[in-house]
Amino acid sequence: MQINEQNLELLRQNVMDDSNISESERQRSLDAIAGVEQGINSGEFTVINRTAMIKDAVEGKRNGLRKKLKEKSRKVMRNATEDMRLMQSLDAFDEKFMYSSEEEVRRYADGMGITEVYNETKRFDNQWD
Repeated sequence: MQINEQNLELLRQNVMDDSNISESERQRSLDAIAGVEQGINSGEFTVINRTAMIKDAVEGKRNGLRKKLKEKSRKVMRNATEDMRLMQSLDAFDEKFMYSSEEEVRRYADGMGITEVYNETKRFDNQWD
């Protein structure tokens, strides 16, 4: 519930109608309501939407957790398939490829990422610093 003129007026009315409080308490409550109204009108007090602020904070945390979970999942998958990838890369030097055509060997090397690794290692060969 946001504080506006209508809510302040209802609060003022409840204080006036409450028979359980003393006259001094009633006057203090009315002074406090007037102070809040003056603070809002002057800009000293700002009205914030706490629900929206909490939702934004939760969404920010949720996005951070999703990102961390995604990174962990990638790392787990990479570690889980490392042995299989290692064995496949050793298969590239198997004797069955001795009788394969150049195109078949190239396709296999491209599929394993061997060509990418080689191109990445020779990328700076001709640069002298």
